[in-house]
Amino acid sequence: MDILRYPFNEICNFRDIGGCYKESGQWLPRGKYFRSSMLFGIDEADLDRLKDLNVQAIIDLRAPKETEKQPNPYRNLLKDYQNINLSGGQDVGRSAQLAKESDDPYFMAIRYLEYCDNYSAIKGVFDQLLSNKAKGWGTVIHCSAGKDRTGVITYLIYKAAGLPLVDIVADYQVSYAYIKHDPRIIKEGHIQNVNRSYPEIMENFNRDFMTKYTSIENYFRHLGYQDQEIEAIKNLLY
Repeated sequence: MDILRYPFNEICNFRDIGGCYKESGQWLPRGKYFRSSMLFGIDEADLDRLKDLNVQAIIDLRAPKETEKQPNPYRNLLKDYQNINLSGGQDVGRSAQLAKESDDPYFMAIRYLEYCDNYSAIKGVFDQLLSNKAKGWGTVIHCSAGKDRTGVITYLIYKAAGLPLVDIVADYQVSYAYIKHDPRIIKEGHIQNVNRSYPEIMENFNRDFMTKYTSIENYFRHLGYQDQEIEAIKNLLY
């Protein structure tokens, strides 16, 4: 797994969803989709870097109360901005609720499966990814920290592409290293275990996902995709 983080002045945890090998040994190229924390800014050098990377579209996975409190500053500066609330009917405080209710340090695996159950939002994200690819637009997917909601979408992209689980886990677990010193994300007094990206979280989530859906293809069928569309999703990174 060739984890590639791009340096920005104001944005942290901005990484390429690419630059890795499938189980088959086939290389997945870089430069089509990116994952990130909130796009803090605006910074002219950061905007120039986004444009240099051909980032033309933003998919913001945050809930309405988050976007109202902190609107995406780049939403009118690129060709397309879509806000797709991955939390659905659940409040953004659901993760903190789980932290208080569970003795399991890997409780976020429960939340990740709940995100996957929000079929309409997930389908909205993948419809947008397919549309952006057809237009030749690079796309950045982000939430607040770029770890949980963004991590679930990245998992689905990688799972569809045929990445080994160990590489999916490796990509996931580096998020905490990139956000742990950022006070805009790691706030004093908050439940800190919510911010961790333990590898076991992704491993447990993958186990529960496969138990429920049996395969990535079957999951996308639950979303309403036909076989030809599922093949297109598998090839998003090409």
